[in-house]
Amino acid sequence: MSQFTLEEHLQQDADFHTPLERVNFEAGMLLGIDATRAEQAYHRLRINRHNYWFHGAGTLVGFAVKLDPPEGTEPEEPPEPGEEPDNISVRLIVTPGIGIDGLGREVMSFEPYCVNLRDWLTAQLEQPDGNQLLSDGFIEGDTVLSLLITMRYHACATGLQPVLARKINAGTDPVQPSRARDSVLLEIIPGPTPTATENPWRGLNLETVDPETDLTPTETAFKEAAGEAEEKFYDDKSRLIYAVPASNRALEIDGDIEDLSRTLLAQVRVPLTADLQPDIDPARITVNNLVRPFVSTANQLAWLSRQEPTS
Repeated sequence: MSQFTLEEHLQQDADFHTPLERVNFEAGMLLGIDATRAEQAYHRLRINRHNYWFHGAGTLVGFAVKLDPPEGTEPEEPPEPGEEPDNISVRLIVTPGIGIDGLGREVMSFEPYCVNLRDWLTAQLEQPDGNQLLSDGFIEGDTVLSLLITMRYHACATGLQPVLARKINAGTDPVQPSRARDSVLLEIIPGPTPTATENPWRGLNLETVDPETDLTPTETAFKEAAGEAEEKFYDDKSRLIYAVPASNRALEIDGDIEDLSRTLLAQVRVPLTADLQPDIDPARITVNNLVRPFVSTANQLAWLSRQEPTS
């Protein structure tokens, strides 16, 4: 699977306004590779759209972001005053987990992943635009660098096999991957403190509805007849009914597709030195996993309700 094909899949996964088509099998009909791909795309996009509309993006279980050494750990040998503790290694670890990314794609991670935070920051600062990249995470009025840990679905090409060259002298022993393995793409994005959004569907431009003025007289009378106990229920439902504009592209998402596909896992706050350089000190670095969105299921909520409260 070429990189171009992977980019095409991302564009395809972000299409929520085109009706899906499945292959219609008939005896004697000639079907080629396009039909096979269309058959796979139909089932894959159908479950993606179901997740996007009915469940939303977030963590179902796992994907905990941790520091190693743990947050608040003091170094065994504190550095001298004014000396940078360059020998301290701080790793960010993401545990296995299950969730849904911003495009409704199921994400399953079966093993922990880690990155050396000092090495990552050093590599970013060595880039020509490194300072500009990290400046996106500088919190104004605070000597802290905010890093957002995100996850999204990624297809890994595996199982290379020989294939027939499509052109004369196109290459010696050409190969193509025979499998696309489901995987996870974890990213560190310098960015400000995340804020909750009112729109449950990313990239969708919804209209603001005022139940007091936008309902028809019949609907207003029906709501009032239901009584005060049901009034908020119908107000909320009316906001959903009239949120979608009357347009043939109303369900088309808007924005950078890669950014929309990312699902937040945690915020890491790295303190800065007097010259605005990251201070890699586990005693001062903090991690907040609770800023992420969550996905809930009925059996999950039932299990949580049976847990004993902690004192």
